[in-house]
Amino acid sequence: MLGILMFCCRMPSRRRLRQISHSQEFHENWCSLSGARTDAVAHPDTLMYLLKRLDNAELGAVAPKIIKALIRAKRLPKAFLDGHLMIAVDGVCTFSSHDYHCEQCLVMNHQDGSTSYLHSMLEAKVVCSDGVTLSIMSEPIINPKTTTYDKQDCELEAFKRLAPRLKAALPRTKLLLLLDSLYACAPVFELCREHRWQFIATFKRGSIPTLFDEAMTLLSLHPHHVKTRTTDGVSQRWRWLDDLVYLSHGNQFTLGFIDCHETHQSETLDDKYFAWLTSFSPRKSTVDAYGTGGRLRWKIENEGNNQQKNGYSMEHFCDCSDTNALVGVFLLLQLAHTLMQLVARSSIVEGFETLEFLAYLLLESLRNTRLPRYLFAPKLPPLQIRTAPP
Repeated sequence: MLGILMFCCRMPSRRRLRQISHSQEFHENWCSLSGARTDAVAHPDTLMYLLKRLDNAELGAVAPKIIKALIRAKRLPKAFLDGHLMIAVDGVCTFSSHDYHCEQCLVMNHQDGSTSYLHSMLEAKVVCSDGVTLSIMSEPIINPKTTTYDKQDCELEAFKRLAPRLKAALPRTKLLLLLDSLYACAPVFELCREHRWQFIATFKRGSIPTLFDEAMTLLSLHPHHVKTRTTDGVSQRWRWLDDLVYLSHGNQFTLGFIDCHETHQSETLDDKYFAWLTSFSPRKSTVDAYGTGGRLRWKIENEGNNQQKNGYSMEHFCDCSDTNALVGVFLLLQLAHTLMQLVARSSIVEGFETLEFLAYLLLESLRNTRLPRYLFAPKLPPLQIRTAPP
């Protein structure tokens, strides 16, 4: 609980948590919330001592339970496209240094001759069209505890480990994976087909050059596969194919292809081009919906990973001195980020400017305002916290 609160309040360091916990009001409030009467709030080093020894599977099991509870309560209507739960998958760097730290660090050699040593996580988040991004599962991207491996770990290998875990967590839920161009490859297509998942993957010519060129040729032969629309000064021209055949090592995949030319009336904005490969069969009535869904993949970066790096000081907390603790801290951060998004959209908050401002109000309340005793009465009537209206 203390680790989650540390991130909910966006404390920049464990030292700051230690300084704040000396407040008498904070101590009393924390005893009331935790139900434990103690002489002092637990030291942040005790938290790290626990995380070094805790099985991260216990922490990792919490996020899927939250998502399934929200789905059952019908609180995520904007997380579905064509009846499928949208889950974006992307890698995120949690620690980076130019100095060698441990044998499990990933090694990245740059063109200028420098070398970076880093730790990363593969993150799967439920994304909603209204900007909500809720973590559902994380998988470490980490080298074995030996320097004699043939090939270091990577996003695609981590995805192969994450896929069966995701299937076990949501065995009957229809899933739609939103992927970047790295995942536009036969092994990922085969995994999705095996688990009966749909996918929309960003497609660049460098991913599969021959397939991209074939798609461009086929589009020229189907001039009627065009749909245009203009909204708020933005003109979009959608094109699609529903029978693009891809052969790879004896496996055949029939894929859909969508691209979009976006033109802005404002001269200050540049025109844009997007392309996707998908397991769906796009039609004129659905092509813009699938393309718009594919563009939601960026929310895992902007609304999720980047916000956690900049607003929650993720890289500062994720010290790679102990790999197990690093993963545990990352999982606590995901739970805190989910919790604060739900609080921000609940009936208990009347208005706020940003999630950062909400974190500031929470911390100041715990430091300066004693929680009323009646809130913790043993016979308190049941309380419902509802999703606030938009």
